[in-house]
Amino acid sequence: MAHRTWGRAAVAVAAVASMAAIATPAASADVTAQAWYFNHYAYPDDGDSGGTSIYVSAYDGTSSVSAYFAAKGENITLRDYHDNDRPAIAKIWVGGSGPAVFYADGDNTDTFINESYDENQTVYLQVCTSDSANAVCTTKSKGKGRT
Repeated sequence: MAHRTWGRAAVAVAAVASMAAIATPAASADVTAQAWYFNHYAYPDDGDSGGTSIYVSAYDGTSSVSAYFAAKGENITLRDYHDNDRPAIAKIWVGGSGPAVFYADGDNTDTFINESYDENQTVYLQVCTSDSANAVCTTKSKGKGRT
């Protein structure tokens, strides 16, 4: 009889422990520990005299985030193809201001942002997997853009 009581107690403890594990949220990481590769491009844009477009991206082999600033039209395209249930962000510095922060529409989306800046301003761009402290971010663009 004592054996059966201990057996039932062990089952009850296991059931409570498993419910606690389900009810306790695990700490979620924005990214895993895999390697990320970063790209930075700056190039003169057709039709915008003196303007320089810039592109930044982070890629881990299966997913990516990127941001593109088009000097002509002063548009930003933010691509979020990192499935982490958090929107990617683009940070942009124009002239002496910034960063302005723009959020993607969600995982697996392209977000188009139409901005307007004074001409002949220096532009820097950065993209991150989210606004989380655990996010992976490119460096503030190595190549300078120009409005």
